[in-house]
Amino acid sequence: MVVYTDDHDLSLATLPRARAQDLMWVWRERYEELGARADIDYVYIFENRGVEVGVTLHHPHGQIYGYPFLPPVPRLELAADARLGVCAACALLAAELDDGRRIVYESDALVAFVPEAARWPYEVHVSMREHRSSLLECDEHELALLADALQSVTRTFDALFERPFPYVMAVHQAPTAGPPAGHGHLHVEFYPPLRTAHKLKYPAGSEQGAGTFISDVLPEESAAELREAMARAQ
Repeated sequence: MVVYTDDHDLSLATLPRARAQDLMWVWRERYEELGARADIDYVYIFENRGVEVGVTLHHPHGQIYGYPFLPPVPRLELAADARLGVCAACALLAAELDDGRRIVYESDALVAFVPEAARWPYEVHVSMREHRSSLLECDEHELALLADALQSVTRTFDALFERPFPYVMAVHQAPTAGPPAGHGHLHVEFYPPLRTAHKLKYPAGSEQGAGTFISDVLPEESAAELREAMARAQ
């Protein structure tokens, strides 16, 4: 567990900027330390926020798991790289930048967007512009801008419906052991379960039974709403 602050009423969105930047270094150091262990193949950094995703400890915090195997999601990401013959995350980012309609946030180092095939109504991916396989390849400036991007996105979520916004935040990066080590693209995915201020998006029949997510909102519409909320949140 990584406790963000001793202030019970803060969140990732409302941490002092320097504190959020410090958090990036904590993530980096724990990724490096855990990844150096022979029994750890993948280091997964994440945050669950809100009772809607099952949170019972409400003090602002995240978690870090070290898996002795490569979990299914990063395994599929590496398989996509192999299938395309290039970094799939780089290709996705290039397509989103070329289209432009689903972009929510941009800085010198990062881009946040609602992916074209979003599974959740307000799903957002925050991706490094340059190919960085993990936090270890980011310099001090890039880590500071990563903190800025994550805070901007989470402030935007809170502003969208003017309420604390639940989400799962997942940090995707390279495996730390095994043949695919060094591959991957550092990016952060947000999976918020709200579809309105008071209604949840449930993984139900199509999602659980067929493995196919169905959304009643276009990603272009979600992105436009998030851009408006981001303007209010600044």
